[in-house]
Amino acid sequence: MIFRDKRLLFFDTSGIESLHNVTLTMNPPLKRGACVHLEKEWEIDALRPSSIVRWDGEYRLYCRVKIGDTGALAFLTSSDGIEWTRPDLGVVEFAGSKRNNLVDMQGLSPDEICVFVDPTGPDEHRFKMILHRPFEGTFLMTSPDGLRFKRAPGLLLKHHTDNHMSAFWDEEAGCYRIYLRGGDRSRPVPPARGGRMVVLAETDDLFKPLPVRENPPDPWEHGMWRPDADGMPIRPLPPINRELPKVLAMDELDPPEADLYQAAAVHYCPGVYFAFPTLYFHYPSPPEGFINDGTLDLQFAASRGGVLWQRSFRGSYVRLDLPGGPCSKQMHMLMGVIPGERTLQQYHVGSERTHGQDRTPQNPKPHFQPQLGQPAVFRVEQRMDGFVSADSGYEGGRLVTAPFQIGAPQLRINIDTSASGEAHAALLDEKGWEIPGFGLEDSDRIQTNDTAHVLTWKRSADVSSLAGRPVRLLLKSRGAKLFAVYPEDPNPTGEAF
Repeated sequence: MIFRDKRLLFFDTSGIESLHNVTLTMNPPLKRGACVHLEKEWEIDALRPSSIVRWDGEYRLYCRVKIGDTGALAFLTSSDGIEWTRPDLGVVEFAGSKRNNLVDMQGLSPDEICVFVDPTGPDEHRFKMILHRPFEGTFLMTSPDGLRFKRAPGLLLKHHTDNHMSAFWDEEAGCYRIYLRGGDRSRPVPPARGGRMVVLAETDDLFKPLPVRENPPDPWEHGMWRPDADGMPIRPLPPINRELPKVLAMDELDPPEADLYQAAAVHYCPGVYFAFPTLYFHYPSPPEGFINDGTLDLQFAASRGGVLWQRSFRGSYVRLDLPGGPCSKQMHMLMGVIPGERTLQQYHVGSERTHGQDRTPQNPKPHFQPQLGQPAVFRVEQRMDGFVSADSGYEGGRLVTAPFQIGAPQLRINIDTSASGEAHAALLDEKGWEIPGFGLEDSDRIQTNDTAHVLTWKRSADVSSLAGRPVRLLLKSRGAKLFAVYPEDPNPTGEAF
C-alpha cells in the first residue's frame, strides 16, 4: 500500500453524494522520456524491467537480463525515482569480476518475474519473487536482502501464464494477491482460439500451490510436444481459462480485434487499487500480415477492493508516440509507483516495432539486435492523485462528497483552478445543512493550482472543532479540477509497492 490515509478520490461516484455540471475525467501523465538506457553487456539481448520496490531508504528496479544463453536478474537503484544507477553488488561474477549489479538466482532462467517485499514474512523470506517458466509453471524464490534468491520447493501454478505479473501482500484482504495473464476462451481474437485477460490468484501461503478451481469448464489443452534447444521433448503448459477468476478483460464496448493483459496493479491506499493494463490491438495474420502482430498501449482501471475492477475511462492512459518515437508501437507498464511531494512517478517499456513485426511462418522468431545506448525504460509523471478529477464546467458546477470524518486540524484538497477558475467550499452536517462558520459565504476564495491546498473560512483554517464528526464537503466551482480531499494528513507508507 502506497498511502495509509483515507483520502477521497474521484475515479468513481462512491465518494460523491451529488454533482451538478461536474464531469469525472481521466488525466494522462506527462511523458518525461527515457530514464534507463542499455549500458551493460548482459542487458543487450534481454533487458526486461519488471517491478519496483522500496528497501533501505532507496528504490530498486528489478530487471530480467541475460548472461550468455542463461536468464539472470539485476537491479538499478534510485533515491528519487528520476535518476537511476547500477550499484556494484559484489554478488555474481561476470567476466572475472563481481563489480556489477547482478543478483544471484541460482542460475535459473525464468521467462517472467515479479519482486516484492513481504512485510509479514520472516527475515529470511523478506523478499519474494514470483517467476514463470513456460514449460514448467509459476514458482517462488525468496531472499533476506533481495541480493541472493533461493527457490522454494514445488510449484505455485502449473499453467502457462507468460508476461508481467503483479504480486503483493494485501493487508486489507489478509492474503497475497497475484494478477496473472489468462486465456479467455469466451472471447477469442481470431485466428487465436482465445483472448488475453487478467486473472487473480489469492493465498495466505506462498509455499503451497495456489488454490484453483477443480474441473473448470472449457479448459485449455497442453500444447504439442516439441524439441527444446537440446533436442529434449517438451510440451507447453495450458493457459488459464476458468481455473482462476477473470478480473480484467475486454467487453462489448471494446474493439473485437483487441484484448487486455499485464495488469501492473498496485494497492494505492485503503480500499483503492489501480491497474494500468496493456491493450493489444491485433493486426491481420499471414498471409496478409505477420504472426501475432499489432500495437499496444496503456489503459487505466480502478477497484474498491481489488477483485471487481472498473474500466470507466476507455481512452488510452498513455498514448503511443508519434512516428519514429521510441514507443510508437508498443508499451507495457511496470509494477510500481514512486510517490514524491507533489507528483507520482511511473515507468513503462516500449518499442518502435510492432508486437510481431517481421514474424512469418518461414521465420517465426526474427532476431532484432538492440544496441548500447538505446532507451530501455521510460518515465511518466502523474500529479499526486491526479489519475481522475472531478471537473466543473466554465459556467459553474457543484459537488457534494459522501460523508467523512475529519482527522486533522486542517482540511486539504488537491485542486487546480488555474487563473480563470475559482471555487468556494462549505462543510455540511448530517442533514446537509451548512455548519455555522464553515458555509459558502464564510469561505475564502480558492484560486490556485495546489496538491495540498488548505481550506480556510474567514482566513481561519482550524477545523479541529469538527474532529470525529461526520461532515460533507460542498465545493462550488467554475473551471476547476478537483483531484482529492484529505480528511487526514497524507503520508506515504514507505513500504514496497
